[in-house]
Amino acid sequence: MQIQLLIPGLLWPTATLLGPASGLALDGLAWLLGRGSRKVHAFEPYDRQLARLFGLADGMLPLAALRRLGEPDAPPPAPGSHWLCADPVNLSFAREHLLLQAFPEGELSAAEAAELVAALNELFTDLGEFEACTPTRWYLRLHQPTRVTLYPLDDVVGRPVKHFLPEGEDARLWQRTANEAQIVLHNHAASRAREESGLRAVNSVWLWGAGELDRRPVAPAVAVQATDPLSVGLARASGVPVAAPGLASAVRQDTLVVLETLLKPAQQLDLATWRSSLEALERDWFAPLAAALQQGRLDTLRILAPGDRGTLELEVRRTERWKFWRKPYAFDALLKSIAPAPMELPDAPPPPHSPAAR
Repeated sequence: MQIQLLIPGLLWPTATLLGPASGLALDGLAWLLGRGSRKVHAFEPYDRQLARLFGLADGMLPLAALRRLGEPDAPPPAPGSHWLCADPVNLSFAREHLLLQAFPEGELSAAEAAELVAALNELFTDLGEFEACTPTRWYLRLHQPTRVTLYPLDDVVGRPVKHFLPEGEDARLWQRTANEAQIVLHNHAASRAREESGLRAVNSVWLWGAGELDRRPVAPAVAVQATDPLSVGLARASGVPVAAPGLASAVRQDTLVVLETLLKPAQQLDLATWRSSLEALERDWFAPLAAALQQGRLDTLRILAPGDRGTLELEVRRTERWKFWRKPYAFDALLKSIAPAPMELPDAPPPPHSPAAR
């Protein structure tokens, strides 16, 4: 039996004076790192690695259609329909450059989202219909397909927007649409009310995820455990059961488990939340899985951890529990051994292996 853990955000993205995991009791993770075989690959965007696990490795990935399929409280999209993610964002100037920030869950209300989406629908009737599945996950159902390269929101957060403008045949259409949406949202009463209350305004949407789901994904396991809608959508499209992450059920069969609790804290450089979430992963996953391998109850554990520094790939087999000469390897030591992501000034183009240079 094999378990695969996909853990974006496990690799803390920046260098710190003290190790980001310093002082944490991570004995289970240290045992796994010491006994298993590990590699660190060059940077590759998380969404592409997730799609590749499901056999989607080339062309325009239909991330919007797949994420929309994974929404828990919305009817499934009609076959053959075309979608864009149209997530609400805040644009602000820093050092004369326009930077983008997303809204975490809970910062926008359903009523605010409904008002803003209604305003967009009044203006863009020729393009399609906007909808808000949650206050922070919006979509645009297109009247017709589009040929354009649009960068995922996670690639753009905290970076200069000018490096991530639309590309391709319909690039001008979507650049114009984004500019018009900014005007509508900036001037809307709901956004102004947020600013007057000292809150961040919803002054734009980030459009991304274009592409048509023209072939069925193939799941890497007989079951998938995840809560994020993109992973859930991939599992549903591949026809395998999907449930929330839980160790007790994961160890009963070959399972892919997507654990995203570290992703947002890593993106937002929220070290305190990242550390507490890492401790929870140690308690709920790393330590119990290390024990299962030591006791011979699990054949193989594979961990894939995409991050800005690169991607950690770790594989631990049951037979390696006898290799007593392999000592535990502290996670903080691993982080220090990986070069931090290159420093990006706001007015500098992204480095060659950044999301914008794909």
